[in-house]
Amino acid sequence: MATKRASQVKKSVWLTPGPVRGRRSPRAGEGGPGSLDREVIVAAAIGLLDAQGEAKFSMRALAARLDVTPMSLYWYVADKDDLLELALDVVAGEMALPEPGDGSDWQSGLRALAVTWRAAMLAHPWAVRIYADYLNIGPNSVRFSARALEIVRTSPLSETDAMAALSAIFQYTYGFTSTEVNWAEKADQAGTTTEGLVAEITEAVRDLPGVADSGVLVERPSEPEHLIREREFHRALDWLLTGMQSSLP
Repeated sequence: MATKRASQVKKSVWLTPGPVRGRRSPRAGEGGPGSLDREVIVAAAIGLLDAQGEAKFSMRALAARLDVTPMSLYWYVADKDDLLELALDVVAGEMALPEPGDGSDWQSGLRALAVTWRAAMLAHPWAVRIYADYLNIGPNSVRFSARALEIVRTSPLSETDAMAALSAIFQYTYGFTSTEVNWAEKADQAGTTTEGLVAEITEAVRDLPGVADSGVLVERPSEPEHLIREREFHRALDWLLTGMQSSLP
């Protein structure tokens, strides 16, 4: 859905062997086989990421949350990057995929995929911020991609246009959701809501020379910001899907 320079993309946990574990058994309190498992560690990591975000996340903090030593975690994951990629795939597993034969047409199916991807990322804001750092080729991510391909291939679009359609839908969804998360984070850091932050910015720039007459200050509807974003998200999806349909012979 998003790309980075090759040097910035982490090597996938799915393409490397498991962590190299020590030859000796772990000492008491160190953890090891039987006292932890990878699923428990990943679930705890997601809880910590949801609570504190990825910037404050560390293996040491995770070990403290699990009441084990940091070294015990390395029996199950090679490093922090592997753990974050595993956590991302669990988030992908939360996405509700349209079932084959549920009566949805291809446009409804693409909309459903965009909606569930955005919902999962809004529920775990750290995930959208690090999404482009990883290849996202875990089982849940591949399952999502496979269903997306199945849906778009039921459309009358050519194979080339079908791939372009998927790219358009998910690049849009990624960008829209990233902006939502970014605004929410900035508002939280400022100790206010998104609506409050927009109002503060508007007031701060109102008296700058030329701003009042430029038309840049747009009156926002008097309703919660999340409802405005929801409407805008679906309206732009409408335009994308309508454009795809109108391109057909």
